[in-house]
Amino acid sequence: MVSSEAMSELQAICPGARLMTDGGVTFILLPGLRLPAGCTPSQSDGLLAIQQRDGYPTKLYLSAPIQGKGNNWNVFPILDRTWHSWSWKDVVYSGRPVDTLAQHLVALR
Repeated sequence: MVSSEAMSELQAICPGARLMTDGGVTFILLPGLRLPAGCTPSQSDGLLAIQQRDGYPTKLYLSAPIQGKGNNWNVFPILDRTWHSWSWKDVVYSGRPVDTLAQHLVALR
């Protein structure tokens, strides 16, 4: 589902990025993801769902909520961890996870 070239693009901005699956859903783990300027915390582990999950075509989960950013934060148990995500819809997967990630991060600017 994700080409090695597409994974290399992600690993250039988030070394350690790797594919994982949980409940038949493909995720990309993004350890130490740097968040947009002004976010607190400025860095977080991320988990990018590149297929439909929780009613969204794609979804970005973070290891901690971002203070004052995003709307309607909720908690999700995935891959034996607790993840946080906000309401941000209509981000579709184009085959390039780096583009999908960038579209999700727009909500945190």
